[in-house]
Amino acid sequence: MPACPPLLFSAIGLVCLALTLSACQEAPVVSEPVEPVTPSAAASSTPGVEPPAAAPVAAATPVVRTTPTLLQDRPDRRIVELPNRMILVAQDLPTAPVVSVQAWVKTGSLYEQEHVGAGLSHFLEHLISGGTTAQRPEAVSTATLGRIGAQTNAATSLDTVRYYINTTSDHTATAVELLSDWMQNSVILESEYERERDVIQNEFSMGQGDPVRIHWKLTQQARYHDTPDHPGAHPTIGYLDEFLKITRDEIYDFYKRMYVPNNMVFLVVGDIDPPAVIDQLTNLWGGLPAGDLPELSFPVATGEATPVTLHAPAAVSRPRVRLVWPGVKLGSEHDFALDLLAGVLGGGESSRLVRELRDNRQLVTTIQAFNWSTHWGEGFFGIDYELADPAMRDATRAAIAAHLDRLRLEPVTAEELDRVKRQTLARVVNAGQSAEALAAQLAGNLISASDPDYAARYAQAVQAVTPQDLMAAAQALLDPDAASVARLDPAGLGQDIAFPSRLPDPEASDSAASREPVELDNYSLIAQLKQNLARPGDERPPLAVDPPQRRTLDNGLTVIVQRSTVVPAVSMQLYTRGGLLADDPGREGVANTAYAMLTRGTADRSAQELAAAIEDLGASLSAASGNNTGYLRATALAADWPVVMELMAEVALEPAFDPAEWDRLRPRLLAAIDRATDTWSGELRSVFRQAYYGDHPWSQLTTGRGEVVESLTADDLRDFYRSRQSAADSILAVVGDVDPEDVFTRAQTLWGPMAAQPDSPLVLPQPAPPTPGLTVVATEKPVAAVQVGYGPGITRDSPDYPVIQVLSRVLGDFPAGWLQQELRGRGPGLVYASHAGAAVGLVPGYFTMLFNTQPDTVDDALERTLGVADRARSELVDDTTLNRAKAKVLTTEFFGRQTHSDLAAGQALDLLYGIDDPDGQAFLAKVQALTAQDVREAARKYLGAPTVVVITHEPIDEDQLRDMLR
Repeated sequence: MPACPPLLFSAIGLVCLALTLSACQEAPVVSEPVEPVTPSAAASSTPGVEPPAAAPVAAATPVVRTTPTLLQDRPDRRIVELPNRMILVAQDLPTAPVVSVQAWVKTGSLYEQEHVGAGLSHFLEHLISGGTTAQRPEAVSTATLGRIGAQTNAATSLDTVRYYINTTSDHTATAVELLSDWMQNSVILESEYERERDVIQNEFSMGQGDPVRIHWKLTQQARYHDTPDHPGAHPTIGYLDEFLKITRDEIYDFYKRMYVPNNMVFLVVGDIDPPAVIDQLTNLWGGLPAGDLPELSFPVATGEATPVTLHAPAAVSRPRVRLVWPGVKLGSEHDFALDLLAGVLGGGESSRLVRELRDNRQLVTTIQAFNWSTHWGEGFFGIDYELADPAMRDATRAAIAAHLDRLRLEPVTAEELDRVKRQTLARVVNAGQSAEALAAQLAGNLISASDPDYAARYAQAVQAVTPQDLMAAAQALLDPDAASVARLDPAGLGQDIAFPSRLPDPEASDSAASREPVELDNYSLIAQLKQNLARPGDERPPLAVDPPQRRTLDNGLTVIVQRSTVVPAVSMQLYTRGGLLADDPGREGVANTAYAMLTRGTADRSAQELAAAIEDLGASLSAASGNNTGYLRATALAADWPVVMELMAEVALEPAFDPAEWDRLRPRLLAAIDRATDTWSGELRSVFRQAYYGDHPWSQLTTGRGEVVESLTADDLRDFYRSRQSAADSILAVVGDVDPEDVFTRAQTLWGPMAAQPDSPLVLPQPAPPTPGLTVVATEKPVAAVQVGYGPGITRDSPDYPVIQVLSRVLGDFPAGWLQQELRGRGPGLVYASHAGAAVGLVPGYFTMLFNTQPDTVDDALERTLGVADRARSELVDDTTLNRAKAKVLTTEFFGRQTHSDLAAGQALDLLYGIDDPDGQAFLAKVQALTAQDVREAARKYLGAPTVVVITHEPIDEDQLRDMLR
């Protein structure tokens, strides 16, 4: 899966939501919504397995009720069916004072009927999220979101559109009412329609510079090429020419047709009182009538499709290939087995394809396998890989075919099967730790499997699958010659990059596929849900999140332990000062490379033995390097944390740095360096850092310079690592279902041998003041993007950190931030993505604003962006704006303190950066005490002469831009 980690959700077509710059992140990244393929958590009728029921019961005439029906009443959860067949879920998750309010509508791009291929559902999502309603204008929604410090967004997939508002728990009622108003009362003003049409055109352009999006769209066509009238063949965003023909009235008609209670699931998850939330939702929604939903049917995409090869140019450094086999429907025969086969083939470091094709034969730089099954039709089984060399294409395909033949002829080993089953269980256990993630998991489970706890039942049921079941699935579905191919090729100089165009009309095809009705109304879902909820289930035990405890070991290593029983799992993270800052100028990449080698074997275990030991437990162990630190991160089920900590200490203290393993790893790291600039955001970030930091190590991305990595030897890496690693510069954080005393005792034993002081003490290189001005770089990607940087910035431990965070939210806070209002809220929608915020660390960073647009609007967008900085320097923010920014800072802080991993990383990094505020209360008090004068003074102090970088695929008037900077 190219964009998202392999999380286990029922197939709901999840999208990866936009990530924004975080002040404490090691490597700030801005990524945009994409349409990835996620592995299914599908039920199966594999022989010997009694799976949770997933298929909806046959449709029948709905019974009209006048009172709500309580479907589930647990101490922590209440599920209700309203008389209009709307499903309400209120789930208590008291890990932090936050709440995620979500509305899921079963109206993704599959269900667009006469508009299929025009991206109407996605267009509508833009208009409804925060748009004008009959109850309030858009400006009032924006102000309300600001007042409650909300994080809000929406996402469209093939089968759903979801909207969310994340805020602190004290604003639950406001968020519930606001989101309900958007769903019920949108009016879709012509002015908002025209603005968002411009914004989405920018999204089209941005997507053409995103290889992941192009690859997914090519995949859809490869899967459904034999049934081009199947709506799954079309991109969620639509085709640009068809999108531009959609009128405001057509969108409004579709809204009234599909946004009805009996086509929705509404969820509220967080630190809440479920009965009170259900009462509010019942009052808001109970009186609305059910709607008459359209009768739909899809062509049945059978497993007898003729293979096809589709390819397209993209901004990639090496060919990316996806093999696509027709798969199965959620809950049908072979689904469990295909999930596990994906794990055996390409589900981890010890999987077959990774070991042979990537590590041993070095045919590919990355490879993975997945099973994508859906409740609405047959999905596909896929294998993704990036070729190390285009000349290796045939050899790679032959090697994969040989592995598939082996799966078809002989059972997998018990060891392999047990491993992937354990990994499945671990993924389920670790999922849903945050309010937003749990709400999404509940919604996906309900919509696709009519069971809120489907993932947990799945993880248990999959344990009964046998090696013979896997062999039968491979024989039935994984014929090596039956795969279609979706391939991205590196675009040549000047070659156009575009989304795949529409397949031929059905009349021009030989398709004679039968059709299957699709049930949208919640009636059938509710009938099956009642059956599933009638079965015995485990209630969530009382949760405990204790304050963190801290001790210093004899050698000076600081250990932080926090007991949390949110899930029966543990996160262990070791951070050491260094990262890029430990690299000499011109030698960037040594630190990241040294850390990448840590998991490639130890004094006592080979790389494969280490991978097997970790993955046999369903655990994870990774090592990498960021801007400020090198780090090891591990996760484990609660029962296994002592063993995993022992492996983690072995990796940290006894790495082998085997020359043979280095020879295998080097090509992959070089490919990763190239891949880092395949997207417009990665390329912009790379160019900006070079322009801003000059010869400082932070002028490079954390992956470093290719020529440096190419020249390194295993001895170089061993010497570097041993000279830098020390207890004095490190923090070990452990968060999860543990006994703190046990952790401290084991930590002393395992980590006591770590050197107290480094052989080469870290001397932090201080960046020179940036050189203001303009840098314009030509790109092959069909987009223009701009980053504006102000500096010198601040360090993480600066007294000005709280005010910089508030200033960041004044300027960059979707949808109410000044930058967003200027670029998307006033007049034409000039950009799709925009951001404002600070990058900080152990040395001074910068304050930045960035956006993407078109070459002919760069001047307008940049002028508005510079005007935002001028306004911040000259204007005192009003109380409403100040309170909005403060509320958003608090929301962000609380939402960053939910998962075990977040807690461990936050506590360790804060301490390394010189911040001793384990519960965050000192920071929050400083934020609350800030005044408008403080914010203006910070803007005057830090928003000086800017360094501006533009990447563009067409010429722009550089002189005009330079005039703006004078």
